[in-house]
Amino acid sequence: MQRVEGCTDWSVDYLKYKVLLGEPVRIKCALFYGYIRANYTHAQSAGLSLMWYKSAGHGDFEEPISFDGTRMSKEEDAIWFRPAELDDVGYYSCVLR
Repeated sequence: MQRVEGCTDWSVDYLKYKVLLGEPVRIKCALFYGYIRANYTHAQSAGLSLMWYKSAGHGDFEEPISFDGTRMSKEEDAIWFRPAELDDVGYYSCVLR
């Protein structure tokens, strides 16, 4: 665990999801299943919001993902793609704020 400017870096988890084009897939936030687990309900009760970001490469993450609620949706501590498309390829990061 590393602290920088009031932030806590809990870890990085590079899970690879392999899915066929058109299949549904769920990506769960590593903060809630990793070595040091947070509790999603407690995080919400504390006024924290779970934000998701996407990056196409190993660089900086872009603006927060805005979910349309149809094909791509945020459900508690996970993202669902129903169905997965080629544009979904990339790195996803979840942050509690």
